Amino acid sequence: MIRILFTFLILISVLSTEISSQNIVFDKTDFVTSGDAIPTSDRCFRLTEAILWSGGAVWYKEMIDLNDPFIMEMDVSFGCYDEDGADGIVFVFHPYLTTGFAGEGIGFGRLFPSLGVEMDTYQNYHLEDPSYDHVAIMTHGYPSHEYGLTRPKRLKEGVSNVEDCKTHRVKIDWDPSAQNLQFYFDGQLRINQSVDIVNDIFGGDSKVYWGFTSATGGKVNKHMICLERLVFTETVALSKRIRTLLLNGDPHTFKRMPFRSGSATLPSEAKEELDAFIDFLSDQPDHTIILEGFTDSSGSASANERISMKRAESVAKYLISKGIAPDRIQYFGQGEKNPIAPNDTEEGRLKNRRIELRLIKSRV
Repeated sequence: MIRILFTFLILISVLSTEISSQNIVFDKTDFVTSGDAIPTSDRCFRLTEAILWSGGAVWYKEMIDLNDPFIMEMDVSFGCYDEDGADGIVFVFHPYLTTGFAGEGIGFGRLFPSLGVEMDTYQNYHLEDPSYDHVAIMTHGYPSHEYGLTRPKRLKEGVSNVEDCKTHRVKIDWDPSAQNLQFYFDGQLRINQSVDIVNDIFGGDSKVYWGFTSATGGKVNKHMICLERLVFTETVALSKRIRTLLLNGDPHTFKRMPFRSGSATLPSEAKEELDAFIDFLSDQPDHTIILEGFTDSSGSASANERISMKRAESVAKYLISKGIAPDRIQYFGQGEKNPIAPNDTEEGRLKNRRIELRLIKSRV
């Protein structure tokens, strides 16, 4: 019974509330895993292995607000076993970082309050499952279609089985102004449902966590998911996690600094992210701000050191323009040292063109 349970959850401390609708830059460090789930690349996760009673979950660390629109696209794989395959993945909204029961519950069972988009490939007769692989919107952790918000329908028109060793593109589109949730499978619109998620499901609370859960039971499959696109109105804010890391002396890599190759010009989206740090940095006058610039491996080592220094300097100048004292800031260029991704792909090179921030408590 394959259910794609994407559990949407939110809970975060906010210092700044600048809003920005855009493609979200993300990688595996933006997620936490539990159970048998592991990252297999920067954007892909194996939720379960093809073994009995396996279960795993992947949660996004930061918050979204269901009063704002979002679009999410991902590639999913339901494994290779049809008759012997189960139990699935579910996509869920839920206000707590918890996972429900496994087996037919697929990590969604008994989560209250919640809303889940299930992709189900196993027929449980007592849950009123149809014989074909199907999708339905479920509420409050009840796995039976008796309590579903929508009746189950085929995941793909004219197709009964998607446990076919292939990946399938899934798109979920939420429009809060129309209170409309859409679900696409391999480009086909399969669910187009009007629902007041905030009020009818969560009693007026618009903030939820999101993630993915999966499980097997007496039958098995290997469940995989690769996130391809996240577009939502994100509150540019500093979480408690980021503040704690910085105050402990750990580095923070800015997520929104997609420098062009060979350029030190500060991208506009980087300014929005930096603005979220201003109040926090101003409130730490006894800490020195360390900025380190890095490049990819393109070009000579000496040229990369120069451009990485200029990139760190551009960030320093922006912080100074926002009121941070110049004598609190030190910046360095590290060139192509310490790459965080392979330099043989454009995506990897983009990640290596980065700025890291650290705080060092000044000696008295």
